[in-house]
Amino acid sequence: MPSRASAGFTLLELMVSLALVSLLSLVALTALNLSLKAVGRGQAAADNLQELRVGQSFLERSLSSAVGGIKGAHNYFYGNSQEIRFLTFLPLEAYNLGGVYHWRILVGRDEAGQGAVAVEQSKSVSWLRNPDVVEIRQIVLTNVTSVRFFFGQNGKEYNSWDGPRQRGLPDWVRMQLTLGNQSPRDWIIPIHVKINIGQES
Repeated sequence: MPSRASAGFTLLELMVSLALVSLLSLVALTALNLSLKAVGRGQAAADNLQELRVGQSFLERSLSSAVGGIKGAHNYFYGNSQEIRFLTFLPLEAYNLGGVYHWRILVGRDEAGQGAVAVEQSKSVSWLRNPDVVEIRQIVLTNVTSVRFFFGQNGKEYNSWDGPRQRGLPDWVRMQLTLGNQSPRDWIIPIHVKINIGQES
């Protein structure tokens, strides 16, 4: 007849074992949850950085190719802390090449009510006929907490720019941008072209 010592686990031993397994499972699930959150945060940060790079490149290419004006709109470039209006050779859509375009870069809100930087575009002919016309509107940066534009010329910085009054385009535009809860970023976009087009496109 087998002794009681070899008969199996006691109820107390089983309860202790279950408690230990539950505790280890809880620790493992907590660690997994923290890891998944960290991966999610990393992915969100990577997505935000990619969006910032694309938006920055997009704005740099358009602003750096700003032209001084066309017939009837010489030295056309207006800017304040929240928007910039100018003429450029670059269209919003790559397949629509050719001509001069009127751009308006502005700070606003997206459909979710979050801060955003958007671009409005119209062909120069349409814009000259109707300065309020918008043919294409596109959001280039989202999750924007704050944006300010500054304008520079000859080593001085200005809060606003009036091309006709200041007799030309700025040498550069500085954009001060904060995305989400990140630290503010500054980047300076030089303006390279600044020529006047004698004919309407």
